[in-house]
Amino acid sequence: MTQTHSIGLLGYGRICRALADYVERDPAFELAYVYVRSPRDDLPTDRQVTDLAELSDRPVDLVVEGAAPEAVAGLGDAVLPTSDLMLLSGSALVDPDVEEGLERLADEHGTAVYLPHAALLGVDGLVDARSELESVDIEATKAPSHLDFDYTDEWDEEAVTERTVLYEGPVRGLCRMFPRNFNSHAAVALASLGLDDTRSRLVADPDADSALHVISASGEGFDLEITRDSAIEGVTGDYTLVSIWGSIRRVLDADGGLRFV
Repeated sequence: MTQTHSIGLLGYGRICRALADYVERDPAFELAYVYVRSPRDDLPTDRQVTDLAELSDRPVDLVVEGAAPEAVAGLGDAVLPTSDLMLLSGSALVDPDVEEGLERLADEHGTAVYLPHAALLGVDGLVDARSELESVDIEATKAPSHLDFDYTDEWDEEAVTERTVLYEGPVRGLCRMFPRNFNSHAAVALASLGLDDTRSRLVADPDADSALHVISASGEGFDLEITRDSAIEGVTGDYTLVSIWGSIRRVLDADGGLRFV
């Protein structure tokens, strides 16, 4: 008999709506609940949870967080005692207390915290080469209309009328300025040289019609470069949706056949 994988979703924005559709179409998966702050008309009542404290009484195989970075700090106590957690808001980990708190709770309860590569590629290779890496740089180019300026006072969308470098420095700083846009940069940094030694460069280009990311990594005897160019809606690129679904399936070992490691 085929095993059914139970999924809980935290949030119901574009990514979690897409994941709910993937789950509903796959008979090997079951959507156990969606945590939302207030009841929604576009979700069955029996699927909605509005009290975070209830989640510890509803264990699932994997809880996928797709809410917002500021919500992550309060999730560990509710989720990790009974379920594994996949964080899509990796930018939340720029706060060392949040990262350490989640790791401590997972260790205490024998659960796991997963960080998907999401929009970017090559995280597995960076993990493998971590001890030999000398530099890791990520350059992102997006239209200003696809950036969320709500968290920064240094720039606003209307001021960017031509191709402009908005940020250049450690990944930690970029994730603080644009926490909803660069969770994948946090994943690359944490997989390689860390949030302070991995560097990001953000270019805002009003003429850009896609989301372009270039990762460059170097070490003794090797140089790596990975380019990803994807259509984008809002702050989320189309590739990100299929990428996260793939990460979920790998975490739960939902696919048979060859295992790619």
